[in-house]
Amino acid sequence: MSDARHDDARLLAAIDRLERLERPQHDRAVAAAAEQQMQRWLLEHRGQAKGTPAAAGDSAASIGPYVAISREAGAGGSQTSRLLGEILGWNVLDGELIECMAETYHTSPAMLELVDEKTTNSITEVFKSLREPHSLSQLQYVSRASRMIFMAAHTGKVIFVGRGAGFILPGKCGLSVRLIAGHKYRVQQIMERRHLSFKEAEDYVTKTDADRHALAQQYFHRDASDPHVYDMVINVERFGPQLAARQIADAVASCLHLDLPS
Repeated sequence: MSDARHDDARLLAAIDRLERLERPQHDRAVAAAAEQQMQRWLLEHRGQAKGTPAAAGDSAASIGPYVAISREAGAGGSQTSRLLGEILGWNVLDGELIECMAETYHTSPAMLELVDEKTTNSITEVFKSLREPHSLSQLQYVSRASRMIFMAAHTGKVIFVGRGAGFILPGKCGLSVRLIAGHKYRVQQIMERRHLSFKEAEDYVTKTDADRHALAQQYFHRDASDPHVYDMVINVERFGPQLAARQIADAVASCLHLDLPS
């Protein structure tokens, strides 16, 4: 078995194990629908004509190239990723992942956003406060998001924002980047973006970082703050989102042997 096939088989097996834990009688038609929905989204956002999607679970297809962006709260992950997408001409999968999951699994986008990158305790507290009878477990969310990420990576030229993409996909096929910034800078960014007080923004930054760190530890057994698990670590406070995006694009061209759009 080739290295690519071996990686594909290993990743699909890991995701399938999560799904069996999530639901003992897992409906394989749902998994196929997830794959087709992701491929439709990518075709539409590239402006390509719709065609017949690749067969579900086709492990012969190659993965990548991709960029996986991990970020501290308030470090400009979404903005930098959008700028990078413009430079490379690639799709950016950030909130769009929630949209695809909601449509494929017939789940409320609001509910998915509540579960997104939060700890189990945080999710429980939220649903208790809302008295939501049909809550989504974190395990369900992670398994579904992982399958979506894996299938999107098969099409290549995708920028993933968060959701553990850099821990899910084979490193040799893409670039894993961590965006950081000073605490005060990040709090200020959150204050402006979310119209919060300093204390509210500081609490948001602290809690969001803790939740993302806990999720990476629990499901991917990685320390999200460890610089050694990334190909690049960039201080956005020092360079700004535009220059940070340009540095990542240059690294993509160099490390993945790709020509940048003129």
